[in-house]
Amino acid sequence: MVAVITGRLTGPCMRKGIVILLVIATVVMTASWFRGEAQAIPAFARKYNMSCSNCHVSGFPKLNDFGNRFRDQGYQMNTDEDEPANTHFAYWPISLRTSIGYQYSSASRLAVGSPATDRAYATSGSFGFTGLDILSFGTITKNISYGVVYLPGLRSAGFNTGSTTSDSDLEYAFVRFNNIADSSLLNVRLGKHELDLPFSEKRSPTLNSLFAIYHYVPGSRFGGAISNPAGNPSYANANDLALGDNHLGVELMGWKETEATDGTFRYSVSVISNSSLNQTVSGGGRNVMVYGHATQSFSGYGFTEGHRVGVFGMYGQAPTVANAASASGSAISGAGQASKTFYRLGVDASTTALDGNLNLFGAYMFSEDSKDLFSTQGVVNAQAARWHGGFVEADYNITTPLVVYYRYDLIRNTRQGDSAFEKKFGDVDAHTLAFRHHFLVSKRMGAAFHAEYSYIRTAKTGAFNDDQIANVFFTGVDLAF
Repeated sequence: MVAVITGRLTGPCMRKGIVILLVIATVVMTASWFRGEAQAIPAFARKYNMSCSNCHVSGFPKLNDFGNRFRDQGYQMNTDEDEPANTHFAYWPISLRTSIGYQYSSASRLAVGSPATDRAYATSGSFGFTGLDILSFGTITKNISYGVVYLPGLRSAGFNTGSTTSDSDLEYAFVRFNNIADSSLLNVRLGKHELDLPFSEKRSPTLNSLFAIYHYVPGSRFGGAISNPAGNPSYANANDLALGDNHLGVELMGWKETEATDGTFRYSVSVISNSSLNQTVSGGGRNVMVYGHATQSFSGYGFTEGHRVGVFGMYGQAPTVANAASASGSAISGAGQASKTFYRLGVDASTTALDGNLNLFGAYMFSEDSKDLFSTQGVVNAQAARWHGGFVEADYNITTPLVVYYRYDLIRNTRQGDSAFEKKFGDVDAHTLAFRHHFLVSKRMGAAFHAEYSYIRTAKTGAFNDDQIANVFFTGVDLAF
Protein backbone atom coordinates (compact mmCIF):
# COMPACT_ATOMS: atom_id res chain seq x y z
CA MET A 1 0.00 0.00 0.00
CA VAL A 2 2.79 2.42 0.94
CA ALA A 3 4.73 1.47 -2.19
CA VAL A 4 1.81 2.30 -4.45
CA ILE A 5 1.18 5.70 -2.88
CA THR A 6 4.73 7.01 -2.57
CA GLY A 7 6.34 5.32 -5.51
CA ARG A 8 9.50 5.02 -3.45
CA LEU A 9 9.60 1.42 -2.14
CA THR A 10 11.30 -1.21 -4.25
CA GLY A 11 13.48 -4.25 -3.67
CA PRO A 12 13.91 -5.02 0.06
CA CYS A 13 11.37 -2.33 1.00
CA MET A 14 8.81 -3.94 -1.28
CA ARG A 15 9.44 -7.31 0.38
CA LYS A 16 8.89 -5.66 3.78
CA GLY A 17 5.60 -4.26 2.49
CA ILE A 18 4.48 -7.72 1.37
CA VAL A 19 5.35 -9.15 4.79
CA ILE A 20 3.30 -6.44 6.50
CA LEU A 21 0.31 -7.16 4.25
CA LEU A 22 0.59 -10.86 5.07
CA VAL A 23 0.62 -10.06 8.79
CA ILE A 24 -2.50 -7.92 8.35
CA ALA A 25 -4.30 -10.67 6.49
CA THR A 26 -3.41 -13.22 9.16
CA VAL A 27 -4.63 -11.02 12.02
CA VAL A 28 -7.85 -10.17 10.18
CA MET A 29 -8.65 -13.84 9.66
CA THR A 30 -7.83 -14.56 13.30
CA ALA A 31 -10.10 -11.75 14.49
CA SER A 32 -12.97 -13.06 12.37
CA TRP A 33 -13.05 -16.27 14.43
CA PHE A 34 -14.40 -14.35 17.43
CA ARG A 35 -18.03 -13.35 17.80
CA GLY A 36 -19.88 -11.39 20.45
CA GLU A 37 -21.51 -8.16 21.35
CA ALA A 38 -19.19 -5.18 21.71
CA GLN A 39 -18.29 -3.77 25.09
CA ALA A 40 -17.20 -0.25 26.02
CA ILE A 41 -15.05 1.07 28.87
CA PRO A 42 -16.83 -1.01 31.48
CA ALA A 43 -17.06 1.18 34.61
CA PHE A 44 -20.62 2.34 33.85
CA ALA A 45 -21.60 -1.11 32.61
CA ARG A 46 -20.64 -2.50 36.02
CA LYS A 47 -22.48 0.31 37.81
CA TYR A 48 -25.78 -0.07 35.96
CA ASN A 49 -25.44 -3.80 35.20
CA MET A 50 -25.96 -3.44 31.47
CA SER A 51 -24.06 -3.90 28.24
CA CYS A 52 -21.73 -1.11 27.15
CA SER A 53 -23.33 -1.36 23.70
CA ASN A 54 -26.32 0.42 25.26
CA CYS A 55 -24.22 3.61 25.11
CA HIS A 56 -21.72 2.91 22.32
CA VAL A 57 -21.77 2.23 18.60
CA SER A 58 -20.93 -1.49 18.43
CA GLY A 59 -18.09 -0.92 20.87
CA PHE A 60 -16.02 1.72 22.54
CA PRO A 61 -15.20 4.54 22.18
CA LYS A 62 -17.82 6.22 19.94
CA LEU A 63 -21.10 7.06 21.67
CA ASN A 64 -24.50 6.33 20.18
CA ASP A 65 -27.51 8.61 20.72
CA PHE A 66 -28.36 7.11 24.11
CA GLY A 67 -24.76 7.42 25.27
CA ASN A 68 -24.62 11.07 24.24
CA ARG A 69 -27.76 11.80 26.26
CA PHE A 70 -26.31 9.91 29.25
CA ARG A 71 -23.20 12.12 29.05
CA ASP A 72 -25.29 15.30 28.69
CA GLN A 73 -27.22 14.35 31.85
CA GLY A 74 -23.97 14.22 33.82
CA TYR A 75 -23.51 10.42 33.66
CA GLN A 76 -26.93 9.85 35.22
CA MET A 77 -29.86 7.61 34.33
CA ASN A 78 -32.24 9.49 36.65
CA THR A 79 -32.69 6.36 38.76
CA ASP A 80 -31.80 5.49 42.35
CA GLU A 81 -28.58 3.90 41.09
CA ASP A 82 -27.22 7.37 40.27
CA GLU A 83 -26.53 7.85 43.98
CA PRO A 84 -23.12 6.40 44.95
CA ALA A 85 -24.64 5.05 48.17
CA ASN A 86 -27.01 2.88 46.11
CA THR A 87 -24.40 1.58 43.70
CA HIS A 88 -23.93 -2.18 43.33
CA PHE A 89 -21.09 -3.49 45.51
CA ALA A 90 -19.15 -4.79 42.46
CA TYR A 91 -18.83 -1.31 40.96
CA TRP A 92 -15.42 0.35 41.06
CA PRO A 93 -15.32 3.69 39.20
CA ILE A 94 -11.91 3.14 37.57
CA SER A 95 -11.18 2.07 34.00
CA LEU A 96 -7.93 1.52 32.13
CA ARG A 97 -7.30 1.73 28.40
CA THR A 98 -4.34 1.04 26.15
CA SER A 99 -3.63 -0.20 22.62
CA ILE A 100 -0.93 -2.76 21.85
CA GLY A 101 0.36 -3.62 18.40
CA TYR A 102 2.71 -2.77 15.55
CA GLN A 103 3.13 0.67 13.96
CA TYR A 104 4.88 1.55 10.70
CA SER A 105 5.46 5.14 9.63
CA SER A 106 7.28 6.99 6.87
CA ALA A 107 7.92 10.57 5.79
CA SER A 108 9.45 12.07 2.65
CA ARG A 109 11.49 15.20 1.79
CA LEU A 110 13.11 15.53 5.22
CA ALA A 111 16.49 17.11 4.43
CA VAL A 112 17.87 20.25 2.80
CA GLY A 113 21.17 20.50 0.95
CA SER A 114 22.09 19.15 -2.45
CA PRO A 115 19.01 18.30 -4.53
CA ALA A 116 20.87 15.30 -5.91
CA THR A 117 21.53 13.65 -2.55
CA ASP A 118 19.48 15.07 0.29
CA ARG A 119 15.81 14.43 -0.47
CA ALA A 120 15.75 12.14 2.56
CA TYR A 121 13.05 9.53 3.08
CA ALA A 122 12.72 7.97 6.54
CA THR A 123 10.81 4.91 7.70
CA SER A 124 10.19 3.56 11.18
CA GLY A 125 8.56 0.39 12.47
CA SER A 126 8.15 -1.02 15.95
CA PHE A 127 5.98 -3.03 18.26
CA GLY A 128 4.71 -1.07 21.22
CA PHE A 129 1.69 0.44 22.88
CA THR A 130 0.02 3.85 22.82
CA GLY A 131 0.41 4.69 26.48
CA LEU A 132 -2.06 4.11 29.30
CA ASP A 133 -5.22 6.03 30.21
CA ILE A 134 -6.45 5.75 33.80
CA LEU A 135 -10.06 7.00 33.83
CA SER A 136 -12.66 7.70 36.45
CA PHE A 137 -16.05 9.27 35.69
CA GLY A 138 -19.20 9.24 37.75
CA THR A 139 -21.38 11.03 40.30
CA ILE A 140 -20.37 12.42 43.69
CA THR A 141 -24.03 12.79 44.59
CA LYS A 142 -27.16 13.42 42.58
CA ASN A 143 -26.60 16.19 40.02
CA ILE A 144 -22.90 16.57 40.88
CA SER A 145 -20.62 14.56 38.62
CA TYR A 146 -16.89 14.45 37.96
CA GLY A 147 -14.28 13.23 35.51
CA VAL A 148 -10.58 12.44 35.93
CA VAL A 149 -8.16 11.00 33.37
CA TYR A 150 -4.51 10.48 34.28
CA LEU A 151 -1.82 9.63 31.72
CA PRO A 152 1.28 8.27 33.49
CA GLY A 153 4.70 8.74 31.93
CA LEU A 154 6.20 5.50 30.65
CA ARG A 155 9.85 4.61 30.25
CA SER A 156 9.35 2.90 26.90
CA ALA A 157 6.06 2.78 25.04
CA GLY A 158 7.62 1.62 21.78
CA PHE A 159 6.83 2.83 18.25
CA ASN A 160 10.35 4.38 18.34
CA THR A 161 9.02 7.34 20.33
CA GLY A 162 11.44 6.95 23.24
CA SER A 163 10.72 7.54 26.91
CA THR A 164 7.62 9.47 28.00
CA THR A 165 8.55 9.61 31.70
CA SER A 166 8.43 13.42 31.69
CA ASP A 167 5.04 13.53 29.94
CA SER A 168 2.70 12.48 32.75
CA ASP A 169 -0.47 14.53 32.58
CA LEU A 170 -3.81 14.97 34.28
CA GLU A 171 -5.69 15.12 30.99
CA TYR A 172 -9.15 15.55 32.52
CA ALA A 173 -10.01 16.94 35.96
CA PHE A 174 -13.44 18.51 36.36
CA VAL A 175 -16.53 18.70 38.51
CA ARG A 176 -19.94 19.30 36.93
CA PHE A 177 -23.09 20.73 38.50
CA ASN A 178 -26.14 19.40 36.67
CA ASN A 179 -29.74 20.55 36.32
CA ILE A 180 -29.26 23.83 38.15
CA ALA A 181 -32.66 25.20 39.20
CA ASP A 182 -34.12 21.90 37.95
CA SER A 183 -33.38 22.85 34.36
CA SER A 184 -31.50 20.73 31.82
CA LEU A 185 -30.53 24.00 30.14
CA LEU A 186 -28.25 24.96 33.04
CA ASN A 187 -25.20 22.78 33.71
CA VAL A 188 -21.79 24.09 34.76
CA ARG A 189 -18.46 22.28 34.47
CA LEU A 190 -15.29 23.55 36.17
CA GLY A 191 -11.76 22.37 35.51
CA LYS A 192 -9.85 20.78 32.66
CA HIS A 193 -12.19 19.48 29.99
CA GLU A 194 -12.63 18.81 26.30
CA LEU A 195 -14.34 21.51 24.28
CA ASP A 196 -17.74 20.61 22.83
CA LEU A 197 -16.34 20.03 19.34
CA PRO A 198 -18.44 18.97 16.34
CA PHE A 199 -17.04 15.48 16.85
CA SER A 200 -15.03 14.45 19.89
CA GLU A 201 -11.46 13.43 19.16
CA LYS A 202 -11.44 11.55 22.47
CA ARG A 203 -14.38 9.47 21.24
CA SER A 204 -12.99 8.94 17.74
CA PRO A 205 -12.51 5.29 16.79
CA THR A 206 -9.30 6.21 14.91
CA LEU A 207 -6.29 5.88 17.19
CA ASN A 208 -3.38 7.69 15.52
CA SER A 209 -4.81 10.23 13.07
CA LEU A 210 -5.70 13.71 14.31
CA PHE A 211 -8.45 15.90 12.87
CA ALA A 212 -6.61 18.54 10.82
CA ILE A 213 -8.91 21.48 11.63
CA TYR A 214 -8.47 20.82 15.36
CA HIS A 215 -4.65 20.91 15.22
CA TYR A 216 -3.47 22.82 12.13
CA VAL A 217 -1.00 25.66 12.85
CA PRO A 218 -0.04 28.03 9.98
CA GLY A 219 3.70 28.05 9.40
CA SER A 220 4.48 24.41 10.10
CA ARG A 221 3.75 20.98 8.67
CA PHE A 222 0.71 19.09 9.93
CA GLY A 223 0.67 15.44 10.93
CA GLY A 224 2.84 12.38 10.56
CA ALA A 225 4.63 10.26 13.14
CA ILE A 226 8.09 11.40 11.93
CA SER A 227 8.85 15.08 12.57
CA ASN A 228 10.56 17.44 10.18
CA PRO A 229 14.20 18.39 10.88
CA ALA A 230 14.96 22.01 11.67
CA GLY A 231 16.09 22.72 8.11
CA ASN A 232 12.74 22.12 6.47
CA PRO A 233 10.78 25.27 5.56
CA SER A 234 8.63 26.81 8.30
CA TYR A 235 7.94 30.13 10.02
CA ALA A 236 7.10 31.05 13.60
CA ASN A 237 3.57 31.54 14.92
CA ALA A 238 2.75 32.60 18.49
CA ASN A 239 -0.62 30.84 18.27
CA ASP A 240 -0.18 27.10 18.75
CA LEU A 241 -3.77 26.48 19.87
CA ALA A 242 -5.14 22.97 19.34
CA LEU A 243 -8.93 22.83 19.60
CA GLY A 244 -8.66 19.08 20.06
CA ASP A 245 -6.68 19.38 23.30
CA ASN A 246 -8.30 19.61 26.72
CA HIS A 247 -8.35 23.10 28.26
CA LEU A 248 -8.63 24.67 31.70
CA GLY A 249 -11.74 26.75 32.26
CA VAL A 250 -15.46 26.76 32.89
CA GLU A 251 -18.25 25.50 30.62
CA LEU A 252 -21.93 26.41 30.64
CA MET A 253 -23.99 23.94 28.64
CA GLY A 254 -27.60 22.91 28.27
CA TRP A 255 -29.95 20.75 26.28
CA LYS A 256 -33.66 20.35 25.73
CA GLU A 257 -35.82 17.92 23.82
CA THR A 258 -37.74 19.71 21.07
CA GLU A 259 -41.11 18.23 20.17
CA ALA A 260 -41.37 20.11 16.88
CA THR A 261 -38.24 18.40 15.53
CA ASP A 262 -38.40 15.18 17.58
CA GLY A 263 -34.78 15.98 18.41
CA THR A 264 -32.54 17.81 20.83
CA PHE A 265 -31.31 21.39 21.05
CA ARG A 266 -27.85 21.72 22.67
CA TYR A 267 -25.53 24.58 23.41
CA SER A 268 -22.13 24.91 25.07
CA VAL A 269 -20.06 27.98 25.94
CA SER A 270 -16.56 27.56 27.41
CA VAL A 271 -14.36 30.31 28.83
CA ILE A 272 -10.84 28.89 28.93
CA SER A 273 -7.37 30.05 29.86
CA ASN A 274 -4.68 30.80 27.27
CA SER A 275 -1.93 29.81 29.70
CA SER A 276 -1.10 26.79 27.53
CA LEU A 277 -0.43 28.86 24.37
CA ASN A 278 3.09 29.73 23.16
CA GLN A 279 4.64 28.33 26.34
CA THR A 280 8.07 27.78 24.80
CA VAL A 281 8.43 31.51 24.03
CA SER A 282 6.11 33.51 26.31
CA GLY A 283 5.44 30.96 29.04
CA GLY A 284 1.72 31.04 28.30
CA GLY A 285 -0.68 33.89 28.90
CA ARG A 286 -3.02 35.24 31.54
CA ASN A 287 -5.99 36.05 29.30
CA VAL A 288 -9.12 34.02 28.59
CA MET A 289 -10.66 32.76 25.36
CA VAL A 290 -14.28 31.94 24.46
CA TYR A 291 -15.53 28.90 22.54
CA GLY A 292 -19.15 28.11 21.68
CA HIS A 293 -21.12 25.38 19.92
CA ALA A 294 -24.87 25.04 19.28
CA THR A 295 -26.69 22.17 17.57
CA GLN A 296 -30.21 21.14 16.66
CA SER A 297 -31.06 17.54 15.84
CA PHE A 298 -34.06 16.07 14.04
CA SER A 299 -35.73 12.66 14.56
CA GLY A 300 -33.08 11.60 17.05
CA TYR A 301 -29.74 12.82 18.36
CA GLY A 302 -28.00 12.55 14.98
CA PHE A 303 -25.36 9.81 15.35
CA THR A 304 -27.39 6.60 15.25
CA GLU A 305 -30.82 8.13 14.66
CA GLY A 306 -31.89 11.20 12.70
CA HIS A 307 -29.85 14.19 11.67
CA ARG A 308 -28.04 17.13 13.27
CA VAL A 309 -26.76 20.57 12.24
CA GLY A 310 -24.61 22.99 14.22
CA VAL A 311 -22.45 26.09 14.34
CA PHE A 312 -19.28 26.59 16.37
CA GLY A 313 -16.65 29.26 16.86
CA MET A 314 -13.84 30.61 18.98
CA TYR A 315 -12.35 34.01 19.69
CA GLY A 316 -9.04 34.16 21.50
CA GLN A 317 -5.76 35.88 22.14
CA ALA A 318 -2.32 34.27 22.19
CA PRO A 319 0.60 35.80 24.15
CA THR A 320 3.46 36.88 21.91
CA VAL A 321 6.25 37.84 24.35
CA ALA A 322 7.41 36.82 27.82
CA ASN A 323 6.75 39.05 30.81
CA ALA A 324 9.36 41.80 31.09
CA ALA A 325 10.42 40.52 34.51
CA SER A 326 11.44 37.14 33.06
CA ALA A 327 15.11 36.32 33.06
CA SER A 328 16.67 35.82 29.64
CA GLY A 329 15.56 32.47 28.19
CA SER A 330 13.33 31.65 31.18
CA ALA A 331 9.76 32.85 30.72
CA ILE A 332 7.55 33.08 33.81
CA SER A 333 4.81 30.47 33.39
CA GLY A 334 1.38 32.00 32.74
CA ALA A 335 2.70 35.58 32.62
CA GLY A 336 3.03 36.02 28.85
CA GLN A 337 1.79 39.33 27.52
CA ALA A 338 1.12 41.41 24.40
CA SER A 339 -1.62 38.93 23.42
CA LYS A 340 -2.89 39.16 19.83
CA THR A 341 -6.16 37.92 18.39
CA PHE A 342 -7.35 35.00 16.31
CA TYR A 343 -10.72 33.47 15.49
CA ARG A 344 -12.29 30.20 14.30
CA LEU A 345 -15.81 29.92 12.85
CA GLY A 346 -17.47 26.84 11.39
CA VAL A 347 -20.50 24.67 10.71
CA ASP A 348 -21.08 20.96 11.24
CA ALA A 349 -23.64 18.33 10.27
CA SER A 350 -24.41 14.66 10.86
CA THR A 351 -26.86 12.27 9.26
CA THR A 352 -27.73 8.59 9.56
CA ALA A 353 -28.99 5.92 7.19
CA LEU A 354 -29.45 2.15 6.82
CA ASP A 355 -31.28 1.80 10.14
CA GLY A 356 -28.59 3.79 11.93
CA ASN A 357 -25.72 1.57 10.74
CA LEU A 358 -24.28 4.35 8.57
CA ASN A 359 -23.28 7.70 10.08
CA LEU A 360 -21.98 10.42 7.77
CA PHE A 361 -20.77 13.58 9.47
CA GLY A 362 -18.35 16.45 9.03
CA ALA A 363 -17.43 20.06 9.74
CA TYR A 364 -15.99 23.04 7.89
CA MET A 365 -14.18 25.96 9.52
CA PHE A 366 -12.80 29.39 8.54
CA SER A 367 -9.86 30.79 10.50
CA GLU A 368 -7.62 33.82 10.87
CA ASP A 369 -4.48 34.53 12.90
CA SER A 370 -3.68 38.24 13.15
CA LYS A 371 -0.49 39.75 11.73
CA ASP A 372 1.15 40.40 15.11
CA LEU A 373 1.13 36.69 15.93
CA PHE A 374 3.88 36.39 13.30
CA SER A 375 5.71 39.74 13.33
CA THR A 376 6.43 39.42 17.05
CA GLN A 377 8.08 36.04 16.40
CA GLY A 378 10.63 37.45 13.97
CA VAL A 379 8.71 37.07 10.69
CA VAL A 380 9.85 40.03 8.56
CA ASN A 381 7.14 39.80 5.90
CA ALA A 382 4.28 39.26 8.33
CA GLN A 383 0.59 39.50 7.47
CA ALA A 384 -2.63 37.99 8.82
CA ALA A 385 -2.89 34.29 8.01
CA ARG A 386 -6.18 32.97 6.67
CA TRP A 387 -7.21 29.43 5.90
CA HIS A 388 -10.24 27.17 5.77
CA GLY A 389 -10.72 23.44 5.98
CA GLY A 390 -12.71 20.59 7.35
CA PHE A 391 -13.35 16.87 7.38
CA VAL A 392 -15.97 14.37 6.35
CA GLU A 393 -16.21 10.90 7.88
CA ALA A 394 -18.32 7.83 7.15
CA ASP A 395 -18.72 5.14 9.82
CA TYR A 396 -20.41 1.94 8.69
CA ASN A 397 -21.46 -0.74 11.14
CA ILE A 398 -21.21 -3.86 8.95
CA THR A 399 -22.26 -6.23 11.73
CA THR A 400 -22.62 -5.83 15.48
CA PRO A 401 -18.90 -6.45 16.16
CA LEU A 402 -17.36 -5.02 12.95
CA VAL A 403 -17.22 -1.32 11.98
CA VAL A 404 -15.37 0.37 9.09
CA TYR A 405 -14.31 4.03 9.11
CA TYR A 406 -13.09 6.45 6.44
CA ARG A 407 -12.22 10.12 6.94
CA TYR A 408 -10.92 12.82 4.61
CA ASP A 409 -9.27 15.93 6.09
CA LEU A 410 -8.60 19.12 4.13
CA ILE A 411 -6.80 22.41 4.80
CA ARG A 412 -6.55 25.23 2.23
CA ASN A 413 -4.55 28.39 2.92
CA THR A 414 -5.64 31.64 1.29
CA ARG A 415 -2.94 33.86 2.85
CA GLN A 416 0.24 32.99 4.72
CA GLY A 417 1.44 34.62 7.93
CA ASP A 418 4.77 35.12 6.14
CA SER A 419 4.15 36.64 2.71
CA ALA A 420 7.44 35.18 1.46
CA PHE A 421 5.81 31.72 1.45
CA GLU A 422 3.56 30.44 -1.32
CA LYS A 423 -0.17 30.65 -0.65
CA LYS A 424 -0.56 26.86 -0.69
CA PHE A 425 2.28 26.21 1.77
CA GLY A 426 0.98 23.78 4.39
CA ASP A 427 -2.19 22.74 2.52
CA VAL A 428 -3.35 19.34 3.76
CA ASP A 429 -4.98 16.37 2.06
CA ALA A 430 -5.29 13.41 4.43
CA HIS A 431 -7.07 10.07 4.16
CA THR A 432 -7.70 7.68 7.05
CA LEU A 433 -9.11 4.16 6.67
CA ALA A 434 -9.71 1.95 9.69
CA PHE A 435 -11.74 -0.97 10.90
CA ARG A 436 -12.44 -2.41 14.35
CA HIS A 437 -13.62 -5.88 15.25
CA HIS A 438 -14.92 -6.02 18.85
CA PHE A 439 -14.28 -9.63 19.69
CA LEU A 440 -14.47 -9.78 23.50
CA VAL A 441 -17.60 -9.35 25.61
CA SER A 442 -17.32 -8.79 29.34
CA LYS A 443 -18.60 -6.30 31.85
CA ARG A 444 -15.07 -6.13 33.19
CA MET A 445 -13.19 -5.90 29.92
CA GLY A 446 -13.62 -4.99 26.25
CA ALA A 447 -11.19 -5.74 23.43
CA ALA A 448 -11.18 -4.84 19.76
CA PHE A 449 -8.86 -5.70 16.92
CA HIS A 450 -7.95 -2.41 15.25
CA ALA A 451 -6.27 -1.75 11.90
CA GLU A 452 -5.71 1.83 10.72
CA TYR A 453 -3.87 3.49 7.85
CA SER A 454 -3.43 7.22 7.28
CA TYR A 455 -1.94 9.04 4.29
CA ILE A 456 -1.10 12.74 4.66
CA ARG A 457 0.12 15.04 1.91
CA THR A 458 1.26 18.56 2.88
CA ALA A 459 2.06 21.12 0.21
CA LYS A 460 5.52 22.74 -0.07
CA THR A 461 6.65 21.76 3.45
CA GLY A 462 9.44 19.44 2.29
CA ALA A 463 13.02 19.96 1.21
CA PHE A 464 13.41 22.20 -1.87
CA ASN A 465 9.79 23.34 -1.62
CA ASP A 466 8.46 19.88 -2.45
CA ASP A 467 5.22 18.35 -1.23
CA GLN A 468 5.64 15.87 1.62
CA ILE A 469 3.93 12.53 2.08
CA ALA A 470 3.57 10.83 5.46
CA ASN A 471 2.19 7.33 6.01
CA VAL A 472 1.22 5.76 9.32
CA PHE A 473 -0.08 2.21 9.71
CA PHE A 474 -1.13 0.57 12.99
CA THR A 475 -2.48 -2.88 13.67
CA GLY A 476 -3.13 -4.32 17.08
CA VAL A 477 -5.62 -4.69 19.92
CA ASP A 478 -7.41 -1.87 21.77
CA LEU A 479 -8.09 -2.86 25.39
CA ALA A 480 -10.41 -1.35 28.00
CA PHE A 481 -11.05 -2.83 31.43
